[in-house]
Amino acid sequence: MPAVDPAQRRAEIVEAAFGLLAEGGVEAATMRRVATAAGATTGRVTHYFESRVELLVAALSEVDRRRQERIATHDALDPAARLKAVLIERLPLDSERLHEVRVWLALASTNLPEARDELVRQSVAWDRLVRSLAAGAQLPGDNAVSIVALVDGLALRLLLDATRGTRGAVGAALDDLLQTSAASAG
Repeated sequence: MPAVDPAQRRAEIVEAAFGLLAEGGVEAATMRRVATAAGATTGRVTHYFESRVELLVAALSEVDRRRQERIATHDALDPAARLKAVLIERLPLDSERLHEVRVWLALASTNLPEARDELVRQSVAWDRLVRSLAAGAQLPGDNAVSIVALVDGLALRLLLDATRGTRGAVGAALDDLLQTSAASAG
């Protein structure tokens, strides 16, 4: 019998929790449902995650891991193009990013201190990244706050209405903010 890779088994359990959170929110991601979705027993889930909270935070960390992986693919772009590409990674324009936003919002709506800590860590890192990319694109530093706020608002808008017209309006709003920011810089 082949040895079971603990990291792989843990990833499968996180993926199951991620899917349940994306589709049904925190209420759907019980240990029993996660175990069923992962094709495991509840005992196996608790072997890898001592508590439901630990599992939920791991799913939230998975949002960040996925985003960081995609963001890294834009490293070779010129600063302005990289900024725009990275901002677009935050928007739910496909099913993967839609699930990420749903998981993020599901856990943001809880009162779990551990989830809040992870959300704050991710938000601080996101703010720093946008500030750094905006500086690299030679945009005024104070525009980073506006950029983050706009992208967060656009993500919510797309979550509610992902029609082609809304997607076009979102793209235009992002382009307009970046062009306005660039014009005010130069």
